[in-house]
Amino acid sequence: MSTSSLRRVLAAPARAESAALTASGVLSVLRVGLELARPWPLALAVDHALDGRPLPAGLAGVPPVDVLFAAGLATVAVSAVAGWLDMASTRGAERAAERVGAQLRREVFAHSMGLSLRWHSRVRSGELVSRITSDVGRLLDALVAAAVGLVPDLVAVVGVLVVLLQVAPGLGAVGLVVVPVLAVLSVRQRRLVRSSQVHARAVSGALTSTVTDLVRNVAAVQAFGRHDLARADFETRNRALEAAGVRAVDVETGWTPRSDVLLAVGSGLVLVVGGLQVRAGLQSTGTLLVVLAYVRELYRPVRGLTRLSAVLAKASASADRVAEVLDSEERVPEPAVPTSLRAAPGTISLRDVSFGYDPGRPVLAHVDLEVAAGETVCLLGPSGVGKSTVLQLVLRLYDVDAGAVLVDGVDVRDHRVQDLRDAIAYVPQDPWLLDGTLAQNVAFGSRRGTRAEVLQACRDALVDEFAHQLPGGHDAVLGEGGNRLSGGQRRRVALARAAMSPARLLLLDEPTASLDARAAAGVVAAIRATARHRTTVIVTHDPVLADLADRTVHLVAGPHGARTATTHLRTGGGEHHEGLPPGHQGAAEQALAQP
Repeated sequence: MSTSSLRRVLAAPARAESAALTASGVLSVLRVGLELARPWPLALAVDHALDGRPLPAGLAGVPPVDVLFAAGLATVAVSAVAGWLDMASTRGAERAAERVGAQLRREVFAHSMGLSLRWHSRVRSGELVSRITSDVGRLLDALVAAAVGLVPDLVAVVGVLVVLLQVAPGLGAVGLVVVPVLAVLSVRQRRLVRSSQVHARAVSGALTSTVTDLVRNVAAVQAFGRHDLARADFETRNRALEAAGVRAVDVETGWTPRSDVLLAVGSGLVLVVGGLQVRAGLQSTGTLLVVLAYVRELYRPVRGLTRLSAVLAKASASADRVAEVLDSEERVPEPAVPTSLRAAPGTISLRDVSFGYDPGRPVLAHVDLEVAAGETVCLLGPSGVGKSTVLQLVLRLYDVDAGAVLVDGVDVRDHRVQDLRDAIAYVPQDPWLLDGTLAQNVAFGSRRGTRAEVLQACRDALVDEFAHQLPGGHDAVLGEGGNRLSGGQRRRVALARAAMSPARLLLLDEPTASLDARAAAGVVAAIRATARHRTTVIVTHDPVLADLADRTVHLVAGPHGARTATTHLRTGGGEHHEGLPPGHQGAAEQALAQP
C-alpha cells in the first residue's frame, strides 16, 4: 500500500509542529546527558570516600564524609532534573502529536466524505470510524515515541560508546559483543510484529463495523427478539479479535525475555572480566561500577530502539489502513472547465440513460425523460424499478454508465458538483436526520438560513403540529437518526429542510410515505407551496401526489433494466398518452400492474 497521500497530508501539520517536536527532542537529549553523568557521583563516593583513593587535584583536602554527602546530593539532583526534562519533553511531544492527529483526522474525514457512494457501499461505516480513530491513534503513538525516543536513544548509544572507549576500552568491547545479535533479532521481531498487527487491525475494524451496525439497528433486534443472533454476530467478531490480539501480544512480548537474556549475558561478561581486572589491580572498583552502569545505560537505549521498532511496526500497519482511504480517488470527478447554472428554474433531461450499481446488472436501460422548467413530473412504477435511481443520477451521486443526464441542457458532469447540488433540494425516501436539534436539522437545508426562515419552513411542512409538544420545542434534541420522532414526523422534518433550501430544482422521493391521510394532506399542501416556481420531480405511489403533477411518467421493468413506458399529460380536457403507439397503452398499464 502506497503511503504517499498520507505523507502529503502529514507534511503541513508536521511542519507547523516542528518547533515543538524539536524542542521535545532537545530536552530529551539533555536528559540523556544527565543520564550519562549519573554514574560518576557513585564512582566518586566508592573510590574516594570509601576506598580512600586520593581525590583529584581540585578537590584535595575535602573530608571523605563531605565527598560522600556531595555524591548523594548530586545523585538526587541529577535524578530530579532528568525527571523534569523527561516530563517536559514527553508533554511537548504528546501535545504536538495531538494537534497533528486532529489535522490528520480532519483530512481523512473530509476526504472520505468526498468519495463516491460506490466506495462507501464497499467500506462499512464502522470500519471507516476505526481508521479515523484508533488507527490515527496508533500513528500518534509512533510520532511521540520517535520524538522523545529515537534521537535521544541514538545520542545515548553514541555517548555511552564514546565514554566507554575513554574510560575502559577493553571492557566496553566486551559489553558490545551481544549488540550485533540483538540487532539481527530486532529486525526479525519487527517483521513479525507488523504482520500480526496488520491482521489484528483488520479484525478490530470488522468488530467496530459489526457493533456499529447492531447498535444502530437495536430497535429491529429488540422488535424481532433476535438478541441471540446479535450476540452470536458480536461474539464471532469478538472472538476473532481476541485471538488476533492474543497472537499480537504473544509476538510482541515474546521478544522481552530473549533480549533481556542477551543483555544480561553482556553485563555478566563485563562483570567477570572487570572483576578479574580489579583483583589484578588493573582497574578500581569505582571504575568497574561506572563501566557496569554505562553498559546498562547502553542497553537501555538499545532496548528502547527495539521497542520503538515494535511501535513503528504497529503504526505501519495502521498507516496502510489510513493511506487506503487517502489514496482512494474514487470520487465524482470535477469538470476541467465548469459550466455555470442559470438562476431561473432549469430543465432536467435524461438522454438514453443506462445505469447499474454493479457491473452486468443494469437498473436503467435507455431511459429518456424531459422535464421542462417549472414543470412538476411524477415518476411511477413498481418498487425496485429504478425511480429513486433517477433522482440520484440527477444529483450526480452516481454517474451514468451510458447516455447523459442534463440540467439546463448541459451534462451534469460539466457542472461543478457543489453548484449542481446547491441547485437541488432533495427529500430522500429514508429521511435521514442528524443527531441534533429539530431546528438544526431543518437549517441543514440552507447555508444561510435564519431562525425566522427555519420557523417558517416548520410551519409550511406542518412540523409545528408536533414541535411544540417536544421538550424544548424547535430546540428539542431528536436523537441518533431522529429516533425520538415517528416515521411520519421524520418525513415532515425532511420536507421542512427541503423547504428551507433556495434550490430551484426539487426532487422528492416518496414524500408522503408513512403518513396518515390528514398528515399527508398537509404535506401535499406544503409541497404545493414548496414546488411553486421550481422544477419538480416526485417519485411516489400516492395518487394524490400524482394529481399534483403536470405529467406522470411510468417506468416499466424489462429484462435489461427499466425503461420509460408511458407519459400521461394533464390538460384541461383530461389525460392522453405519449410514448406508445395507439392501441398499446393497455398493454403498458398491464405491465405496470405486474409485480
